[in-house]
Amino acid sequence: MNKLLKSLLVAAPLVAGTAYWFGHQTTPAQAQPVLNARPLTLVAPGRVEPVRDPVKLAFEAQGRIVAIEVDEGNAVKAGQVIARLDDRLPAARVAAAEAQLAQARARFAFARRGPRGEDLAAARAEADAASAAADHRGAEQARSEALGKTGAVATSVVDADLAAARVATAQAAAAKARYQSLAKGTRLEQVEEAAAAIQLAQAELDAAKVALDQTLLRAPSDGVILRRTAEVGALVTTMTPMPVVTMADLRQLEIRAEIDEADVAAISVGQTAYATADAFGDRKFPVRITRLTNELGRKTVRDDDPRARVDTRVLEVIAQFDGVPGTVLPLGLRMSVHVAK
Repeated sequence: MNKLLKSLLVAAPLVAGTAYWFGHQTTPAQAQPVLNARPLTLVAPGRVEPVRDPVKLAFEAQGRIVAIEVDEGNAVKAGQVIARLDDRLPAARVAAAEAQLAQARARFAFARRGPRGEDLAAARAEADAASAAADHRGAEQARSEALGKTGAVATSVVDADLAAARVATAQAAAAKARYQSLAKGTRLEQVEEAAAAIQLAQAELDAAKVALDQTLLRAPSDGVILRRTAEVGALVTTMTPMPVVTMADLRQLEIRAEIDEADVAAISVGQTAYATADAFGDRKFPVRITRLTNELGRKTVRDDDPRARVDTRVLEVIAQFDGVPGTVLPLGLRMSVHVAK
């Protein structure tokens, strides 16, 4: 027992001295602060999208679809017909409007030129004949009246001859008035009325052509058909427009990336960067920051890292590819934008 106590008494100073020595040696190292170095390259997740948003195309008129000329994945040109409606009724209305316009033009030409020489000669002859008939009826009426006074003819005969004479006189006056009207030519008001009728007929024809053109669904620009959502035989109504196809211009693509709010100070318009995607391995696509949204929002792009925070606020930035990527990149492809700080 005395030996054990002596050993402990000898070992205690040694342990204390050793602890003091190591503590003295480690204190300076512990006094230096440890800095958490942030990476020199900022990596932001994003998705590929077109510069112009995809558009859903629908008919402006109602009817039944008789043909769809494209399918998903087809490239189309601006103005290319994509689908057709039954156009029998609109085509008939165009034909009727064209006939009405031709009729209005003919009436205007007649009003401007006035009557022909043959028309004037015929009208004058009719006026002369009517005047002669009136003179004859007047003479007959005078003779009947004289005989009636002597009782040679009945009173009814005298009255009949008097009425016939008045009718003949009126007919002669009407024929003379028609001739004089033709001789003076068409009135200015009639010419203006005929010109207005042409304008009205032209407007109706234009409206009928617009209705006919609305039976065709055309591509507003060059692009690619992303989705087809209608089939031949479907009934189209204007109350609830039904999209036939969705298309987008894939010639210019961009990446909408999300920058963590802690790194927004390191991002500015004009910065050059590169993008990568798991599908293309180590390939780097040159991009350039072109726009900042200037509004923080919730994170929407999820990656496969379980340690990634999902409750952080992010700033959306737009990065456009420098030139053509050279590879067909599908819309919605997840890519990572690498920006040097």
